[in-house]
Amino acid sequence: MSLDSLELQLATAVQRFNTLRRRAETVREPSTILVKSLAELGTALEEVRVAQEQLVESRTRMEQLQEELRQQYEKYRELFDAMPEAYVVSKADSTILEVNKAAAQLFNVSQRFLVGKTLGIFVCEDRTQFFAASQRASTEQDSIDIRFRLRPRERAPMTVEARVSGRNDTLRWVLRPLRTSAEPNSL
Repeated sequence: MSLDSLELQLATAVQRFNTLRRRAETVREPSTILVKSLAELGTALEEVRVAQEQLVESRTRMEQLQEELRQQYEKYRELFDAMPEAYVVSKADSTILEVNKAAAQLFNVSQRFLVGKTLGIFVCEDRTQFFAASQRASTEQDSIDIRFRLRPRERAPMTVEARVSGRNDTLRWVLRPLRTSAEPNSL
């Protein structure tokens, strides 16, 4: 039942109550039980009306909080995406939960297609060591550095250094491609 429906039903009940009360007052000898019953009904209706007003206020406040949360999320998302370094949030098993634009460019895959994939599919050498290091990072207090060979989609493999830190069953990865002597310098 929606609050609007409750409000309509309450208004109808109050109207019916007022009609009954007027009728009872016009009877020459109103019954004591009827008068007491109507008084109790009036009190109950007033309590319901107050509760309904509180529900409306609570709903309004909740809608305001939802809007504030949405705005905060948008702000976070903009900051996350604007980071110049590749940043990935994953589970301990390296399943990607979030990825920023720089990381999507590094992997050469759209952000939306990276979520749900494991980082391991982009590791082209010694995946066992990579997964062991990511598990170790999930239990460490401090961040650790991991170096591995990454193969972006439809691009040549590259060496990447990752600073990985764990918190609340998630890992945060900052990925930096390392230049080798075979790679040309860029400004």
